[in-house]
Amino acid sequence: MDTARLIARMNDAAAAAARALPGSDRFALFLSASDGSARAVTVNATADSFAKAWSACAEQLAKRQPEARWLRLDWVEDLSLTTVAGLKQQVEGTKRNYFRHGIAFDADLETAFLETELNANAMLYGGNKLDHGVLNERNFTRYARQRHPGAQLDLRDDAPLWLFSTGGLFLAADDPAPIPLHGTGRNAGRRRVDRLGIADLDSLITAGSTYLARQVDADGRFAYGWHPCFDRPILTYNSLRHASTLHSMLEAYEVRPSAPLAAAIERATEYLATRLVRSSTVHEQQLAFVVEDNGEIKLGASGVCLLALVKHAELFRTDRYRALLDALGNGILHMQDRESGGFAHVLSYPALELKEKFRIIYYDGEAAFGLMRLYGLTGEARWLAAVERAFSYFLQHRHWRAHDHWLGYAASELIKYRPNAAYFRFGLRNVRSHLGFVLDRITTFPTLLELMISSAQLIAQLREAPAARHLLREIDLPTFYEALHFRAHYLLNGHFWPELAMFYRRPDRIEGSFFIRHHAFRVRIDDVEHYLSGLIGYRRFLQESGEAYPADPARLEWRPPQESGWNARNLPLATGGVWQNPPPLRWSATGVCIHRGGFTPGRIAAVRLRKGEKGLTPDDIAKEPVKPAAVLVSNPAGIEGTVPKLWVENPQTAVLDMARYARARFGGRVIGVTGSAGKTTTVAMMAHALRSYGLVGQTSSNANLPLGVAWNLASMRWDDPHIVIEMGVGRMEQSAALARPDVAVFTTIAPAHLEYHNTLEGVALRKSRMFLGMKPGALAVLNREMPEWETVAKAALRRKLRLCNYGRSAECPYRLLEYNQASGEVTADIRGKKVRYTLGAPGEHMALNSLAVIAATCEMGHDPELALFQLASFQPVAGRGARKKLLLEGKSIVAIDDSYNANPASMKAALHQLGGEQTDGRKIAVLGEMAELGEDTIQFHTELATVIRAVDIDRVYVMGKSYAAFCRDMPGHLHAGHTDSHEEMAAWLRRDIRAGDCILFKGSAVAKMGSVLKRLGAIESDSQA
Repeated sequence: MDTARLIARMNDAAAAAARALPGSDRFALFLSASDGSARAVTVNATADSFAKAWSACAEQLAKRQPEARWLRLDWVEDLSLTTVAGLKQQVEGTKRNYFRHGIAFDADLETAFLETELNANAMLYGGNKLDHGVLNERNFTRYARQRHPGAQLDLRDDAPLWLFSTGGLFLAADDPAPIPLHGTGRNAGRRRVDRLGIADLDSLITAGSTYLARQVDADGRFAYGWHPCFDRPILTYNSLRHASTLHSMLEAYEVRPSAPLAAAIERATEYLATRLVRSSTVHEQQLAFVVEDNGEIKLGASGVCLLALVKHAELFRTDRYRALLDALGNGILHMQDRESGGFAHVLSYPALELKEKFRIIYYDGEAAFGLMRLYGLTGEARWLAAVERAFSYFLQHRHWRAHDHWLGYAASELIKYRPNAAYFRFGLRNVRSHLGFVLDRITTFPTLLELMISSAQLIAQLREAPAARHLLREIDLPTFYEALHFRAHYLLNGHFWPELAMFYRRPDRIEGSFFIRHHAFRVRIDDVEHYLSGLIGYRRFLQESGEAYPADPARLEWRPPQESGWNARNLPLATGGVWQNPPPLRWSATGVCIHRGGFTPGRIAAVRLRKGEKGLTPDDIAKEPVKPAAVLVSNPAGIEGTVPKLWVENPQTAVLDMARYARARFGGRVIGVTGSAGKTTTVAMMAHALRSYGLVGQTSSNANLPLGVAWNLASMRWDDPHIVIEMGVGRMEQSAALARPDVAVFTTIAPAHLEYHNTLEGVALRKSRMFLGMKPGALAVLNREMPEWETVAKAALRRKLRLCNYGRSAECPYRLLEYNQASGEVTADIRGKKVRYTLGAPGEHMALNSLAVIAATCEMGHDPELALFQLASFQPVAGRGARKKLLLEGKSIVAIDDSYNANPASMKAALHQLGGEQTDGRKIAVLGEMAELGEDTIQFHTELATVIRAVDIDRVYVMGKSYAAFCRDMPGHLHAGHTDSHEEMAAWLRRDIRAGDCILFKGSAVAKMGSVLKRLGAIESDSQA
């Protein structure tokens, strides 16, 4: 069509809809047109009236693009000033391809680019190695030369830029009237569809299946996919995805049949059956497998091949592939262990040798679903029996944790023939705790809609199953359906509507397809397949429910939910729980507790009713003077009273889920601290210093294993600028996945936990698993002098983390130069600048901890002056070097309580601290055993004698059998006593202690050296130690 005619047709609607610039009478308009074969031509103008700006754009566009199928108008509605540096910071803080603003290089928006132009020309894309955006100056300048010839782009960091959002209209040559476009948020740039009904879905299904039909070549092979920004083909191929894409085309044909689609299906089916499937004979039985170009037999490929060929047989009423179906089923059974029910995932062809026992969990679901559909076609009992064996394995191995749509489909199909409560519960578990993710996931993630559809089928079956209908109480149905409808509407953001496709190199190649935004708008046959299958399933759901659901008005322009903590809505979203006794209006909670010591008013209590559960008992709750804000409980009848009760299947799992949900909503940085010694102190010191820059959340109760990390994360304020988490070596990978630190701090690696990890290298490798939860570019702060530094550093570099060292070495950017324990003065080199500051906690090990704090603070971009000032008031934590001035039978003494834990490194540090004390009396060490040191336990204890002889200590008392050789090696004037009795040790000390003495109490927690201090019967003095 003539472009001028399209412009004239849009004129009246544009004049009525367009808005002036904020706070101005001026209009900034962009007009774009494409004939469908090439990238759109875009022009723009700013003027003091709509008519003038429109006329200027129309005149330019008609000249530059005389013929057009599509016309799009954008007008600027919102404008904000920044700089090139500010733009870079915003883009780099945004998920790849999710920056949703236009950019102007002048206040009049003469040199400006729409968001759609930026995306279609990869101007903010830095490649698939980066998960965030980046200013791609090469692509930027290349397109700018075409779009604004002669314009000079100032890309210096301090140059001003203007970011803008737009409203818009779109008109195709065959549209009866212009279509309004979304202006802001994640829906920006595509047409408004406020109520997604059957007709809308039919249009989308037709467009998607027509696109796929176009991709099938004459021989039946697909054009696999496209990188649309520059119209580059994806040259790889995947037989599994050929089969699964064919299945989606057959699903589409069932609801929107057409001759071209049928012809493409026949070509692709024949190619699958004759070119991609290979046969084998084993024990005189005919087997068939889908085989990849590299000779791999993937379990899932055979499963989806069954789906496609069964669907083909049903739709076209043919038994052409009946023998092949049996052979494919036999092939899958060949890959199943008959005893366990589990499948082998990858074999090699033609030897049929095992290549990988497990590759990815969705292979299991594809195989089970395919076998069930084969059973539905043939009625042969062996297929059903194989799936029942498989589900026994899936249940035993808790496959529902994968939230996989194929497993959901398989469960629903199995329930048609075996309505077993265990299978229903599997399906509910598969989706129940995933609803928050479905509602909040930024990407379109089309398989999420398939998961919801498969789950909706199962829920419908459950309503018709009297023996299992009670299980409906185990899912929040209103939230489930909200998530289902929202995700269906959200998939519209991944469709290549013509108003989006027109900006890419070859619009006619991609129009009607579906894309993956964070993969540079990639269009691949399996991407389209999953969108198509999900929308077909949603169409079926709407047909059965008899209505179309409007898009949620609150989410129409998609802005992240404004949450600041736990409320009645997000708690069940996080946990998959269901309120049995709902809380009152505007209810909120501050966190969760799993033991009485962690209970504070406002927290939710995880309740322990069954063997294996974690949490408070009903008796614990009854003893508390203040009731919890709510309870997480697997049997609400087990808790009396009116306290709000959230049913959860397992309270411990619910706490872990709360942690994941909360972590996803933290606005600030998470600092994870690990090491063989000094973790708790460094956490406390870090939090103390960072309070100079705002509120800080920190680990309490030194809960540093996964469940402790979880309840701490779930109990943090979500908007604190910093959260400091202690992370122990036990199950570190799980803790890392929960905490996902932005900064990792390693205090030291030392002989500790050797009973479990054997060597220092083993300890270092286990602790380095913290990095598995971190993104590339995150910060790792390492003690340069710690043993196994190389091991830890290599692990950090493998994760592409940014390394920063602290210590005494000249190469450290944060270097300890001097420390004076008497004055507390620390002299350090901070990135080439010599600084002095006072540290309130005594000991050179404390000074090194403070350098870790300063390193993290500086590398996070803070001015360190405030933190340095704050460190002067830091005091040691109870049980970890806390000093107490006591009166014992009238004698004034100082006790250093370092009794919480010990290993050789922390013992050495504590003894050096004691030796450096300034006191009028003697320096006495009271030492308990160090635990978990493995086969060298005696040696590690004996070696302490060498440390003691090298420092200024007057007397040493020891407890425990591990000190026998130590005592023989200790000079008589130092050795004061050796016992296994806490009471005897306390009696000796009461007789020996003199006024002015300074006594260190140190040992592992199991040594209970704190109880010796308590048994002394000393009372705290009012004066400071």
